[in-house]
Amino acid sequence: MADQSEASSSKLPTSSRLTDAAGLDGFSDDDDQGVGFGLDDLLPEPESPLPAPYSFATFDVPAGVDLDLGEGRTHILTRLVGAHPLWGHYLWNTAKVLSTYLLRHTGLIQGNSVLELGAGAGLPSIIAALAGAQRVVVTDYPDASLVENLRYNVDMNVPEDRRGRIREAGHLWGHDVEALLKELDGVPSANSDGKYDLLLLSDLVFNHSQHPALISTVNSLLSHSPAAPPTTNTPASTPCILVFFTHHRPHLVAADMAFFPRLAESGTGWAYEKVVEEWAGVMFEEDPGDERVRGTVHGWRAWRVREGEEAGERKGTSSAA
Repeated sequence: MADQSEASSSKLPTSSRLTDAAGLDGFSDDDDQGVGFGLDDLLPEPESPLPAPYSFATFDVPAGVDLDLGEGRTHILTRLVGAHPLWGHYLWNTAKVLSTYLLRHTGLIQGNSVLELGAGAGLPSIIAALAGAQRVVVTDYPDASLVENLRYNVDMNVPEDRRGRIREAGHLWGHDVEALLKELDGVPSANSDGKYDLLLLSDLVFNHSQHPALISTVNSLLSHSPAAPPTTNTPASTPCILVFFTHHRPHLVAADMAFFPRLAESGTGWAYEKVVEEWAGVMFEEDPGDERVRGTVHGWRAWRVREGEEAGERKGTSSAA
């Protein structure tokens, strides 16, 4: 059984399929009120004599987007681990919406350094590498099967001439980030403080107990170079983080959203704004709760405030939405 800090970078649906997962400490939220979504409350199944087979999922490049996939390909094919208690065996709708957003706002990527936390199949990171990022580091919980599967997906989808741009790594939120920062050594576009331009967080804020660890990692990795505040006439700029998610448990919307004021109060202060609200469909039809809530993806951009700038939410300022 992993301790709480070792269960941080994963994705958790509300589905009753959780009763089929191996138990892991660290996913029980005080605000779940006994609903049974904490993996530490579950008994593991007997170990299967054979690993579950892999499955595959595709992502089609949106119409009107020019992206060179190499070899005349028209879509990205991701391999998913057959079954895993850290939920790496799904290609989440949120990852697809985030990937589309990146393709429509390539100014956030091109020539920049990008790191994804809790990446699962790694789709947004693959998009970033294909769309012109200088360096991409795709991370998830340091489990051998998850990291190896990330490497497989990168090898399968990133042509050789761009393969050197992207690295795979395991990382526990809240732990030392020195190895991740070293991935920027020798990168021509590296910031003067040796940190990243853009961080990607896709379907991570459900894990309420790990918000402090996640915020600690974000503060340690994102460059302190000032980002220009967005206006209605100027696009969003980096350094920033993109936090995309679905409220998989409608009764815990407030707990999901508590991530943002907590982030705003951390470090030197952060501002945040909503950039996406898109219906993508529910992941699990039989799950409880309002389908409109469970099937809508929300995307937020957050950046460090400048001296004299107030932290907290911004509304209706960005032309990037």
